[in-house]
Amino acid sequence: MNALGKTLVVFVAAASISFAAFAMSLVSGGPNWKGESESAELTNDFVFSLAGGEKPIYSLKARTTGAAVGGSTPLLAEAVSNARKQQLADAKKQQAFLEGEIKNIRPSITEIQSLILVDESGVRARSEAYIQQLDQLQLAIQVASAEFNSKAVDILQIRRLGVERREEGFRLKNQLELLRNDLFASEQQRKALEDELVRSEENLKRLQRRERQLEQQIGVSTDVGTSQTEAQK
Repeated sequence: MNALGKTLVVFVAAASISFAAFAMSLVSGGPNWKGESESAELTNDFVFSLAGGEKPIYSLKARTTGAAVGGSTPLLAEAVSNARKQQLADAKKQQAFLEGEIKNIRPSITEIQSLILVDESGVRARSEAYIQQLDQLQLAIQVASAEFNSKAVDILQIRRLGVERREEGFRLKNQLELLRNDLFASEQQRKALEDELVRSEENLKRLQRRERQLEQQIGVSTDVGTSQTEAQK
């Protein structure tokens, strides 16, 4: 009996500890209402407000319209539940609206599907025409590229020829400057020679005058001497 009593005591103690652990897990592992109220899933649609005091009061409003959702409550869990219910109601309204829209457009869907074949053939024909145009454009681009390359070669040759002509022009310009300098020197030399010729002519004229004067003087003296000789005779 003593051993049975000890066994029962141990069993009861173990069961008590297990039950306490289970109760703590239920308390700590329940829904996180505060975290859920601050989640983006709810804050995108609703605004949670807390009125301070001895007893906190939670209120809920729609973010887009500002309309109150549910009533004020001291329990955050109830406010979160009201938000979830409102989201569910809004989703059902949206679903009903979309289902009505689908019913309205179903007749036009059949008509559109019948036109798809016609449109598909037209699009295929237009696509083939575009492909032909693209081929033609590609051929034209190739021809234009070949012409451009040919023109580019001609332009390079013309530029090279222009450079050669420009250099030849510079050489001719330099030669012209040299010829002008030579011409100027020749003109100066010609003027100097002309001046020397004028001086020589003046000297010649002066000498000729002197010569005539001497001849006249010599002629007069000769005549005087002849007259005196004849008188003596």
